[in-house]
This record gives sequence, C-alpha cells and structure tokens, in this order.
Amino acid sequence: MSKRNVTYIKPEEPAFLKRIKEQVGYTEGPTVDTKRENLNPVEPEDLEDTIDEQPTVVVLQPGDLTAEEAAAVNKQRNEEDQTPADLTKPIVFKAKSKNKGDEEVDLLNKSKRPLAAKKNKSKKVKTSLLSFNQKEDDEEDENN
Repeated sequence: MSKRNVTYIKPEEPAFLKRIKEQVGYTEGPTVDTKRENLNPVEPEDLEDTIDEQPTVVVLQPGDLTAEEAAAVNKQRNEEDQTPADLTKPIVFKAKSKNKGDEEVDLLNKSKRPLAAKKNKSKKVKTSLLSFNQKEDDEEDENN
C-alpha cells in the first residue's frame, strides 16, 4: 500500500470573527509548525540551580547529613564524574549492601520455610478439577 500525504488547509476566517478578535486583542496560539522551530541554545548558567532552587536540608537525628556535608558529597561525586575512566583496570561491581533489619528478616524466613514445607507434605488434600464432581466424591468418601 502506498503512503498517502494528508494535508490540512485552514479555511478563511469569517470577517465578523476577525473584527471581534481585533477588538479583544486576541493573538493566535502556537501551531504545529512552532514545534519544528529551533530553540535558543541552553547556557550553562541556566542548568545550574540557584540558591533559591536548592533543596531544604532538615536534620532530625544526629548522623543525618547537614547542608555542608551534602555539598561536600556532591562535590566529590562531580569530581569522580569528571575524571576519565582507567580502561586498563578490570571492571569490578560492588555487591549490594544489606541493612541489619533485612538480615534478621531473612533469618526468620529461612527458619520458617522448612516447617511450612513439612506441614504441606503431611496434609493430603483431595482436589477435583470440576466442581460438579465434588458432591459425588463426598458421597463416595462417606460410603467407604
């Protein structure tokens, strides 16, 4: 199937609408063609956060990062990002560190799993695939 170009030609606006828009001072909004226009280049000053745009630092407990410590960490990260990678060394991935609370939960879950598996093995539940056979099966069990 061949490609078809669909175009739209905007009809002439009626004279009474033109007069009303002139009186009100209406200006035409953006069109589809405005999306295709080139934007002004972004300056580095626009990319940086100003003092007003900086996040608010709240220290609730001792050990929380203060504004100065957070700035030092950000500065260190930026310096690490600026240094080129040493391609002669092998790539080493760090293991994800676990919290102490997660380790305790893991130990509890590991200890419960074998018990749950033993309980499931000891119980034999008779299941039937069709529900209308269930009454017949119950009657057979009563007769035996």
